Amino acid sequence: MADRMQRALPIMPKEPGSRNLALFTEEEVEARRPILLAGVDQYNSGYFFEAHETWEELWLRSPWPFRQFLQGLIQVAAAFVHLMRHEYPGTIRLLDEGLAKLDGASMTMGVDAKRFLAEVRGAREELGGLGPQCFEEWDQAQIPRIHLTDEAR
Repeated sequence: MADRMQRALPIMPKEPGSRNLALFTEEEVEARRPILLAGVDQYNSGYFFEAHETWEELWLRSPWPFRQFLQGLIQVAAAFVHLMRHEYPGTIRLLDEGLAKLDGASMTMGVDAKRFLAEVRGAREELGGLGPQCFEEWDQAQIPRIHLTDEAR
């Protein structure tokens, strides 16, 4: 049976996708700082989904440890997309995952990661304390903003 299934399904050559491309060098990452900053502007303007998409373009080819930091930003942005959609489980799960990736970030390209981490952690605690029945009462003006260090200005 397995033999017959293998013959019935032709093996299609895969086209190289974005996940198969070589990782950027540190210089190439630095040259793409405007992408990071565009995502920061989108995020700070409340365009969380757009920020997520912008950063994902950079994340796909970034090396560690910057890749982990970007994934943390992406997950936090996605958490606030879930918040806007009134989806408590996704909000909390993605905040937790984003916090885990942002904690101890070493390559942040000028993002004040410590401040952002502390503010996201505070938002997570408040939302978690409200629970699924009352989380929509949380003041969305409290969504943490991303600040830059002097390095990025």
